[in-house]
This record gives sequence, structure tokens and C-alpha cells, in this order.
Amino acid sequence: MQRRDARRRPPRPPRSVRRAGRLGPAARRLRGWSIAAARRFGLPVAFVLAGFLGGLGYAVFAPTTYTATAFVLVVDAGEGQSGPAAVSFAQAFGRLAPLPETLAYSSLPLPDGESGSTRAHIQASTSPDTPLIKLAGSGRTAREAAAFANAAADALVRYGTSHRSDTGVRVALMTLAEPPAEPSSPNLPLGVAVGTASGILLAGLAAAVMSGRRGRAGRRERDRLPAAGTAALPGPVPTGRVEVGS
Repeated sequence: MQRRDARRRPPRPPRSVRRAGRLGPAARRLRGWSIAAARRFGLPVAFVLAGFLGGLGYAVFAPTTYTATAFVLVVDAGEGQSGPAAVSFAQAFGRLAPLPETLAYSSLPLPDGESGSTRAHIQASTSPDTPLIKLAGSGRTAREAAAFANAAADALVRYGTSHRSDTGVRVALMTLAEPPAEPSSPNLPLGVAVGTASGILLAGLAAAVMSGRRGRAGRRERDRLPAAGTAALPGPVPTGRVEVGS
């Protein structure tokens, strides 16, 4: 029995211990620093990376949209100049331009699309200082975008002409929209920048939450330490007089 016990090999240490023994001190320090950094900054870095990839994916796979612009001017019917009345009516005509009731005045055909989708393809904007109306048409193709903008401009001119006697102003066409050479969206640099900025914002919030949790854990640990230390302190040594018998 003693010979058999002497022949037995000592138990092998765990794999982690063997691996740590093969690593040098510098490699062990680097590994420990990497693990600590991953635990502390892993979640914020993941948020930033997710935001970057999300913005990149949207910029690459989002449908292409073209935008064309036409301009319409409102002037006084009598004087042929722009005055306060023309500016006020330009604001009102700008709100009416995308409505289906106004687009019905157009002599130019609208591109084929779903019913009630014209408001999504036509945007009107005005200025508080000038009686100029900007009509922007958007579509999947350059010709479709220009067709939306020109149909809205023609409809607004005809609508203003039909109500000229009531309003006292005249709506005149300034420029027609031309098919754009390049799409307006998606924009690769803008999409990546917005996605990365969103990831950085989420990473900052995550870092703040994690820092608050570590601070609360540290305070709880400090609160427990005095109680443990007080319990470990030895009590006072009793003293007394030793009487010597006579």
C-alpha cells in the first residue's frame, strides 16, 4: 500500500493556475487591466458602437429620397408690389398649399400614389418678412419630386387667381422645380454622426448610472466596516486587588 501511494502522481493544478504560471508578471498585469477596463467601460463602448452601426445601417439601407423646390410669390393685385397684406396672405396660402382641396386646382398631373399621401410628398414653407412661398416636393425619383413641387405650385397659382377678387392679392409663379441631380437622403455622414451621437448620449447615461451604483455600494461597505471593527475589539481587562491572608 505504501509503494502504491508513493507511485501516485500529485494532483494537477487547475488550468487557470497553470495558464497564470506560464504568463509573465507584465502579461498578468496587462490581462488584469484589460478585464477591469472591460468591466468598467464595456457597456458604454457597446452603446457607442451600437449607435455607430445603427446610423451606418440606416444610411446604407434606407430608401433613397429626392427633393425638388418651386417658388411662388404673392403680390398686391392693384399695385403689383409686396406689402403687409401680401405677406399675410402668403402665410395663409402656405398652409393651404399641401391640402387636397388646393391641389385639385392643378392642371398638372400628380404622380401616382396612395390616396391621401400628398401631404407627405409636399411641404410648404414661408417667411415672416417676404411674401415668398417655397414648395418642396419629395419622391423616390428625381422626376417624381419635381412633379409634386410643380403640381403644388400650379395649383396654388390657380387657387389664388380664383380668389383674387376676394383677397385683393395675386399669386404669381416665380420658378418651376427641376429634377435634382442627387438624392437629398439618406446622407451617409449625417446618418453616422447622428447614430454615434445617440450612442454617446446613451453611454454617458449608462456611465452615470453605473457610477452611482458603485458609489452607493462603497458607502454601504464603509458603513459596515466600523461595526465589524468595534465587535472585534477586546473588552477591558478586569482589575482587582489581591488580598493576602494574614
